[in-house]
Amino acid sequence: MPRGEKTPPGVIIWFQTNGWMDTNLMQRYIDYFNNVRMRNGTREDLAMLVYDSFRGHLEDSVKKRFHESGVYLMVIPGELTSKCQPLNVFINKPFKDNLQKEWHSWMADGGARETASGNLCRASLSDVCSWVKRSWEGISTDIIVKSFKKCNISNDLDSDDISDNDVNDHDNDHDDDDYDDDITDNDSDTTVSKNDIIDIID
Repeated sequence: MPRGEKTPPGVIIWFQTNGWMDTNLMQRYIDYFNNVRMRNGTREDLAMLVYDSFRGHLEDSVKKRFHESGVYLMVIPGELTSKCQPLNVFINKPFKDNLQKEWHSWMADGGARETASGNLCRASLSDVCSWVKRSWEGISTDIIVKSFKKCNISNDLDSDDISDNDVNDHDNDHDDDDYDDDITDNDSDTTVSKNDIIDIID
């Protein structure tokens, strides 16, 4: 973080020069994930992570680390994230709505002061981190549970209470899906194989 900026409690910031998730950050995330599981006593429990088919998720070194950590890695093929990825199905839309409200509030309170040359000042990274934290905290547990059930990622797949209208109300952030697919199709030499689609490493 730049000098004078502070990360709010509960927010972790990692970065990569080009602004992309890459193998090094994935390795770092696995270490973080394992540390969390160690602290909360679930390190020995079975775990499954669901990712889209971005190349950083499919590197052999990443899959090996997941295997060593006792984690099952499930990969969603391109063009299916709007149907199979919980974030896209229910969560992204209300999260972005919350984030926009934070920005509107900041603007209304005079946060965007003018510079000497008459341009609007940007929000500080500390402010943006706080917006993101509050926006996420505004997502109810009910929405998260519904999202996983709708994607059939659950120990309890009785999802009769979730209708297509529910999905239409909360979704559909097709921009995210197009973004994922563009990355997969244009920026990766990695091919998604049948084993990657349901990659249970044993």
